[in-house]
Amino acid sequence: MEKSVNHKKDIAFVLDTRTVNKTKKHYVLEANDTQKENLKKFFELPAIKNLSFEFDVFLNKDCIEINGILKAVVTQKCVVSLNEFDEKINEGVRLLFTEDEALYQSLLKTEDFSLEDEDVELIEKGKIYFYDLVQEQLGLALNPFPKKTDEAFSYYELKAEEVKENPFSVLKHLTK
Repeated sequence: MEKSVNHKKDIAFVLDTRTVNKTKKHYVLEANDTQKENLKKFFELPAIKNLSFEFDVFLNKDCIEINGILKAVVTQKCVVSLNEFDEKINEGVRLLFTEDEALYQSLLKTEDFSLEDEDVELIEKGKIYFYDLVQEQLGLALNPFPKKTDEAFSYYELKAEEVKENPFSVLKHLTK
């Protein structure tokens, strides 16, 4: 398979599916400062220092296939100490897209097809929106419980408060 190189500088890239064929096209998308700021707010992160998505796209049988690597350097807060630290993300991504709804439904119903192995998306209006795709993949790559490697979890036993006497217990002796 031939491979052509296309460089884009913006993750808001929109791919027209009519341009995809069996020839691999290589793209490098990088988030600009505004996009990093928006994603930082969306994910409630202290900072996103770097974010890029490098991938190949080609037609594989009846599906458009995207194989790539999402790279990022994000600042997160440690769940133990609440100190901020940088974390590198280097996540492989493989996605399949199809415009054929019947094929999409049949893939979902196939017994040997697992959604854990491959992510199949239905394309609407012949466009793949990479801002949304990068946002989704970044969300999947982020550690939901970020912890510095040198921080240790401490488990504290909760002490039960002494059971206080019922204030109405003094009235017990007033029964007839």
